[in-house]
This record gives sequence, C-alpha cells and structure tokens, in this order.
Amino acid sequence: MSRGTVPAYLGDHADALTTLQTSLAAERWLVNTGQAETLGHRPGSCPPLADGTLVHAALDHGDLGYARELAAWYFRENLVDATSELRRAQRSTTVEIGGVRRSMGELTALTRSATSATGRSQAAEALRRLGGELRAARQAWLKAHAAAVHRLGFDTHGSLIRALHPSVDRWIEHARHWLSDTRDGYLEEARSWRERDGLTAPALSDPRLVAARAVVPAGAPPALAAVLSTIRTWELAEHTRHVLVDDADRPGKLGFAFCSPVSPPSDIRVSVVDGRSLGHYATLLHEFGHALHFSAGMTRPLDLWRLPTAMSEAFGFLLERLVREPAWQEQQLGAALGEEDVERTRFGREHVRRVVAASLCFEMTVHDGGTDPAGEYRRLYEREFGVSVDGGAAWDRLQTYLEGQPCYPLVYHQAFTTRDRLWTEAVRLAGERWYTSRRGGQAVRSVLDLLDRVRPDDVIGPDSGG
Repeated sequence: MSRGTVPAYLGDHADALTTLQTSLAAERWLVNTGQAETLGHRPGSCPPLADGTLVHAALDHGDLGYARELAAWYFRENLVDATSELRRAQRSTTVEIGGVRRSMGELTALTRSATSATGRSQAAEALRRLGGELRAARQAWLKAHAAAVHRLGFDTHGSLIRALHPSVDRWIEHARHWLSDTRDGYLEEARSWRERDGLTAPALSDPRLVAARAVVPAGAPPALAAVLSTIRTWELAEHTRHVLVDDADRPGKLGFAFCSPVSPPSDIRVSVVDGRSLGHYATLLHEFGHALHFSAGMTRPLDLWRLPTAMSEAFGFLLERLVREPAWQEQQLGAALGEEDVERTRFGREHVRRVVAASLCFEMTVHDGGTDPAGEYRRLYEREFGVSVDGGAAWDRLQTYLEGQPCYPLVYHQAFTTRDRLWTEAVRLAGERWYTSRRGGQAVRSVLDLLDRVRPDDVIGPDSGG
C-alpha cells in the first residue's frame, strides 16, 4: 500500500521522526506492559516536532493526515514527564478488594476475567473508588496538556481540533442526532438487561458487566489461539510473524489488550490479558486487526505519520464483529454460541459506541471553554445512559482520551460510523462468510487498501445529520 513520498518540509526530519517513533514507542510499550517504571526518553530528538514547527508546517500545506499524527506526537513529546508521573500514581495507588490491594490495571483486568456477577460488580466498584483516588494525578496531567496546547499557539484545545479536523462540527451534529435517534431503544434494552441480571443499582458500568457474562465454553481455545487461527485461515500468517505477543501477567501492566507499532512492518507488539468472555475475543481480534494493518498495509515506519486513524479503528471494529457470527464460532470455537451470549456482546459494544458519541459532544463543549465540565458530564451522561454519574469522572474521561489522540472520541465515532462500509466491501469480494476461508485474505487486503482511499466524511455526506 503506497503512501507516496514524504513532503519536502518533512524530508530533512524523516530520520529523526523514525528514530523518535521507534524509541518512544518501545519505551511506552515497556511502561504500559509493566516492564519499566517510567519513560526514559526526554524531548530533544526532533526539536521541530517538540516545539510545534512541523505541526504548523503540515497545517500550512493542508496535509491534515500528517498534521494529526504530528500533533499527537507533539503532545507525547511534551508530556513525557507528566505521563511518567501519572503512570507512577496508577501503579502505586491501590484499593482493597477481597482482602488484596489491587492497582488500576489489575482491577480493569479483573472486571473482564471475574467468573461471577458478584465478582465483576465488586471489581467495578473498586475501580470506581480507585478512579477517585487517582483524580488529582489525572488533573495534573490535564494541566500539563493545556500548557502544551498554549505553547502550540492555540487559545483553546477546541480551536486546535478544528484546525486538525475541519468537519468536526458536522460530526458533533451527527453524534447528537444518532444519540437522539437511538436513546429510547438503548435505555429500554439497558433496563431489560439489568432486570435479567439483577443489577438493582443502575451504574454506567452495567453494560460491561452484562457483556462479561457471555463466556465461551470451557473447551474452546483461548482468545489468542482463536485469533491466530483466524489469520492462518486467511493465509495471512506471514504478516504477523514479526508480531511480539506479551501475554504475561505482571504488576503495572495495563488491564486491556493493545497493539503498539514500534517500527512497522518489522516490529509490532500486542499486549494480551487473560479473559474468557466473547467480548475479550472481540477485543483481541480488534488489536490483531491493527497488527495486520501495520504489517500488511505499511512498508516503513514513517507510513505511520500519515495513518488514517479513524479508518484503522474501523477495520478493528470490522474484525470485532466476527465473534458474533455463528460460522466463525463454529470454525474457531468449536460450536455456535447461544443467542443470548451474542446479544450480550453486541449490547456491550453498542454501549461503547454510545459512550464515544456522548464523549465527543461532552469533550468539545469542554474544549471550547465550557465552564462547568462536571455539570455538563452529569447532564449528558445521565440523559443518555439513565444512571447517576459522578461529575468528577469528567476529568477521568478527558484525560484517558486525550492521552491517545487530540480528539479520540471523534476518531472512534467516525470509525463506528464507517465500519459497515468496510464489511460491505469484504462481503462484495468474498461472500457473506468471507471470514471462514482463504478468500478472507483477499477481502482483508482489499479492505486495507480501502483504508487509504475512503474517508469518514465520505460516509456521512456533506449534509448528513444522523
């Protein structure tokens, strides 16, 4: 998948950007998998990136793909110390559950791996309490982020987002319309699942607990084995031969699976955590979707700097859907699962989509200078999810998304909106069960090529509101 030549204004910095990508990504991997305490990297490996010069150069040339990725790396460079401090707090702050003190990563993993509804509920409550104790650390990180925005020359983060994503206001309206159109159906389904599972004190985390009860049979292969078998079925295993998989359980490791493109296509890493829910299998398919994108869809590390993040996430969401397909279940798990398990998993993922859409509306209000983030968070989330929420959690959500991208809810909302287009392409090429034979490899290659040619704005159209 050719991405063309590097623009002239980046040419003299290509080597430094590649070195930065490799070194900082490798260090972030070690910290996020609990193999290192802090980031050792310090700003200075590419001064024009760290001071924002390259971000503005890309914006001046209208190269929004480069500008978005350069902006994300600008913040990573400028927030190395703040992120290291936050990781220290996340690793050292613990709460007691079942007589054992656990960290954020351990509790996050426990909400996915607990074998009983009571265990999952207790883990979710402990995670909520821990979030409150970490709030000061998250707010310190947010202050450092705001200072970096001002150093980049923008009065508000909202103005930066509009420079990077000129169509963001149209997407906000799209999210608002989608939330309105789906609200009654979502609230009724959420109420029904709570009644079925005996969740008597409605909470925002309930859909995660509902989905966690969709557990694959004991005789089914673990998620990693099922995912790798799927890739072999497509005859694409050669593209994952360089993928380093970390499946160890260690303190300080993030409690969810993630993919780290250290130096694609030759050095790609996937962190795996334990879990037997169908949603856990979906998540790992998503992350190996990124691994395929970074390997089969790239020829050099610098290709990352034009990565269409929303489209890459849409590809991940496409692969997540496989776990709900009976033909995939029969082939990779040994038998088709019950309809209730599939519906639990679908509801859990659609809840995430709703959180993303609500977060886009909430965050842009804050980024545009909203004076009452906690009040706005409560108003919006209580309306959309039918539960009481802690206004202080507004800061948690802001920090979590900002650490990934300047506007990650926008990227995710675009990805959810675009995923069906990718599924249609795969079906067109290889049939309804494209994922069960080697023809799936042809479909995957075609979809990866489509990631560079289709943009989310093409999907909603210039006048679309929902």
